[in-house]
Amino acid sequence: MSDGIGAMGAVFSLVGFLFAVLGVVMAVTLLRRAVGRGRALSHGLTAEARCLEAYVTRSSDGSSRRRVILGFTTVDGQQIRIEETPRGPIVAGDFVQVRYLPERPQQAVQVGGSVAGTAVGTVFGLVFCSCFVAVGLAVGLSGLGVGLFAFGPFANG
Repeated sequence: MSDGIGAMGAVFSLVGFLFAVLGVVMAVTLLRRAVGRGRALSHGLTAEARCLEAYVTRSSDGSSRRRVILGFTTVDGQQIRIEETPRGPIVAGDFVQVRYLPERPQQAVQVGGSVAGTAVGTVFGLVFCSCFVAVGLAVGLSGLGVGLFAFGPFANG
């Protein structure tokens, strides 16, 4: 009987800790993306981009999101296309400013719009990731507790 309980505790521990690691990876990815966008906006080169295409994507939950494809030429002559969520009403043919780091022009960022909105989104994302990590740790630690009671010093017999 205690073998089954111990195996269940090990599985719970593994799954919980994997969730915690996934939450940390998501948080690091989110932070790296936010820092990259901030660096591009504050230290990047400016280019004029043209909206090549504007479209709406729909998710399975019924929500929709506007997307645009922007094209611009870097200082050294590279033709770059990026996909963005537009900051404001943009239609095909419109021109907008973008900023990019010379070493990463594919990660250009549209200038303008609400920087505060981006910061709020990052904070909400980090809160979500923190909850993910906390739940993962709670499940992992409770699995360890079950394993300790099944096989550890607290086991009967």
